Amino acid sequence: MAQSFDLFGNKKHKTRIGELEQQIGELHAENQKLKTIIDKRDEKTKTAVARKQEVEEVLNRAQQRITTLENELTVLREESSKNITFSGTYPLNRSRLMNIVFELGSMRSKPGTFHSIYLNTNARTSDFEFGDTIDADCIHLFDQIRSYTGKVLFYDEDRCISVAVVPPFVIERSDWTTADAFDLTPLKGMLAHSSTVCTLYAHAGRTIIGIVRGGGVGVSAGGDGDGDRDDDGDSEVYAEIVRTGVKAKHTKGGWSQRRFERGRDQDVDYHIKKVQEKLESMVDDPVETIIAGGDLSLTRKMLAGMKMPVIEKKVDVDGNPEDIALKVVWAGRLYRL
Repeated sequence: MAQSFDLFGNKKHKTRIGELEQQIGELHAENQKLKTIIDKRDEKTKTAVARKQEVEEVLNRAQQRITTLENELTVLREESSKNITFSGTYPLNRSRLMNIVFELGSMRSKPGTFHSIYLNTNARTSDFEFGDTIDADCIHLFDQIRSYTGKVLFYDEDRCISVAVVPPFVIERSDWTTADAFDLTPLKGMLAHSSTVCTLYAHAGRTIIGIVRGGGVGVSAGGDGDGDRDDDGDSEVYAEIVRTGVKAKHTKGGWSQRRFERGRDQDVDYHIKKVQEKLESMVDDPVETIIAGGDLSLTRKMLAGMKMPVIEKKVDVDGNPEDIALKVVWAGRLYRL
């Protein structure tokens, strides 16, 4: 039998081709394994980033709460240092204010010993000569109440009533009246408030901007009104959250203190800029007033250059953005003296 010759080395080439095809198959399999590993790592990375954002959000909210509590503690320390002792202090919303107006409006004094004292933000009790008609300790306590909207004292010479109210809106004119009924006209006017306001509840990394239209409720001269109505009444509320990444306050360890603070300051400045951009897009001609709460030092930077009245309130509120906007608008306080 004649022996065949592989003159062109085809067998060798086929063998090499087979080896290469096998290597290609093995590499394809290895590539698929690596792709699966990378996909899993990418998924873990996405999950880790999402988790990191959730944790930062929780930390920011906790820091907001700490800041608010620190502010409240500062006020309490100031009051304690002056030996101020109120019988009680209570937060007010719109429905609670309505109830107070209703209850005070139902009272009468035959000898005409009911005093109603309205002080705007620029007035003090020393502007009036009360003489012996009002207890000196009561006047001292009332004089120590700090408010960005003014304050009202309702006092009965028989000492059945001695309460102060920090109202939700600014008291325009200081006044003192004595009669057989309390003068509730300014507070009723506030309850009938129906203009459009912008609310700004600011904290580093998370700020709520709201527009509240209407919602005023009339109260009759005798104090009649539905004190059980919800806080929003007929209000039209629109609110948005501005979120940016702001690191929590630095604690010992980790990054150097100065580098961390520089980075946080840059984060806060960026947050202020984003809030200002959002404010510019939301605040239009019908808005008459801005009501600010939360971190007031931060709100002042955010509102720098705004050419409209600003009401500041030391309030700590929670809820969804619309709830927070309404709570900031109607926030007040009741003091029992």
